Amino acid sequence: MAFGTLGRAAGISSSLLLFAALGAFVLLGAMSARTPAARAQEPRPSPPTPPPATPTGAPPSGGPFVLTATPTPLFGRPASPTPFVIPSPSVSPTPGEPDLPPAHLGYGVNIGPHSRVTYDVVSRLRVDWVKLYDVPQLDDYPGMRTLYRMDIRPRTDLDTFRREVMDRAREVARMGGDAIEVGNEPNLISEWPSGPNPQQFAQMLRIAYEAIKAVAPGMIVVSGGLAPTLNTADGGAMNDLIFANEMLSAGAGAYFDAFGYHPYGYNQPPEVDPNAHELVFRRTERVRELLEAYGLDDRQIWITEFGWLRTPKEDGIDCDGEPGFQGFEWLQFPGSVVADYTVRALQYADEHWPWVGPMFLWNLDWQLYEESYEPRCSQMRWFGILYPDGRPTVIYERFAAAARRYSEYRPVLGARTTDMTESVEAYCPVEVSIGTFKVVNEGYPVAFEAVVQPAQGPGLPTAAVSKNVVTNGDQVEVFVWTGDLEPGLHLVAVNVFAYFEGRRLSTNVRGWVLAQPPTTPGCVANAPAGARFDNVSTGR
Repeated sequence: MAFGTLGRAAGISSSLLLFAALGAFVLLGAMSARTPAARAQEPRPSPPTPPPATPTGAPPSGGPFVLTATPTPLFGRPASPTPFVIPSPSVSPTPGEPDLPPAHLGYGVNIGPHSRVTYDVVSRLRVDWVKLYDVPQLDDYPGMRTLYRMDIRPRTDLDTFRREVMDRAREVARMGGDAIEVGNEPNLISEWPSGPNPQQFAQMLRIAYEAIKAVAPGMIVVSGGLAPTLNTADGGAMNDLIFANEMLSAGAGAYFDAFGYHPYGYNQPPEVDPNAHELVFRRTERVRELLEAYGLDDRQIWITEFGWLRTPKEDGIDCDGEPGFQGFEWLQFPGSVVADYTVRALQYADEHWPWVGPMFLWNLDWQLYEESYEPRCSQMRWFGILYPDGRPTVIYERFAAAARRYSEYRPVLGARTTDMTESVEAYCPVEVSIGTFKVVNEGYPVAFEAVVQPAQGPGLPTAAVSKNVVTNGDQVEVFVWTGDLEPGLHLVAVNVFAYFEGRRLSTNVRGWVLAQPPTTPGCVANAPAGARFDNVSTGR
């Protein structure tokens, strides 16, 4: 889920409930596709300032804080759903609004394992993605894209781990899955029982990535969504920014197609400045800055969980101080506020975060579980957007009605260049390298092949490239023939284009060559008859 450690940095004592049924398997549910992940959680620290909108509770002052694991409900699967059809693909900005970036978001929701929720309830949300926890669910949502969460735990028998991942990836691919999220909140001890270890997670992410790509090359691999949290004194939680920095330093950047993140809003509105408050929705921007620092600005961030907590008091239930809710009192809001924040979060990401892909609201249906599996005051229930009897809350209604600009889910060609400038002697009969560039996909993380062609024509130097066909991440070196280059400043242009599902994608790269008047005898001799430079003529 959502929160792992929430409160101990603020001096709240907590105990950790580890789910005994984890067994020896790393892939939770490996023994049976019907066994859900154990989801023990911990408290997390409070932001230092009170929220602008007053929630129905106060920041905790102390006391025990126990979170529950994901239950094992005994519900059947929905019957023969009608394939989902995406509604109107875009919403145009009104006059006076700033121009929006190209549509880039996906709209999704977390659906509980073995949920009894019907297909129509999901389709009325107008989501084009669902995040699922059990492989058999993957064929329950025709027409929608699916993200499957593959839970992992620390392992020493890495060869067995690799085989298990390959087996599970084959199964997900056979069921039509679009993406796999490897792990969940590994910066929490509740999800990484030996204690958060970014180097160990990076190693296992590498093995999982290579194993998935070996059997399902087109599967999108998302790194396990990090929990937004601060360090705790006992090491039960590791600051997500520190964890991300260390896992990237260990080489993890080569082993995910998209970076998973869980930017919960805590007790703040979605627009709050992440440099003024630690734990807010826009903390995502600090993660983006970190990716850019590692040269990973071509990777999307996938928000695989986000949301705010609806107060049980609206339903006539007082959970303050109850097990499973203790420490969450300061986070609860009326449903109308949660609904407003949720819609505003979508709008903010759409307008300001062109590097974000699918966003998955946490959660649709945890309220539908029997209380014997998920206690009435479990905080996970109150992130749900349905009532226990299946009726929609105001959050469901507002989320379903929110304006959407559906992504076309295609790559976006981009190029990362070195300083492609070079100074040469005119008329020298040599080929000179002026630099390199890397072709990258700045959009939806799918494979493509692109053609690289230097622009040729009057006034342009004769250019060549080291590769004419490239894919994501390929480096291309650019060469210029200087034998016919007159003195002066010359533009070098290289076009990169591809076709994806019938649509042309393109970008271009530019460099410059400064041709100095020749002084080398061989270059002077190669100049055309009558050419003049430095008041000297070739005389021919």
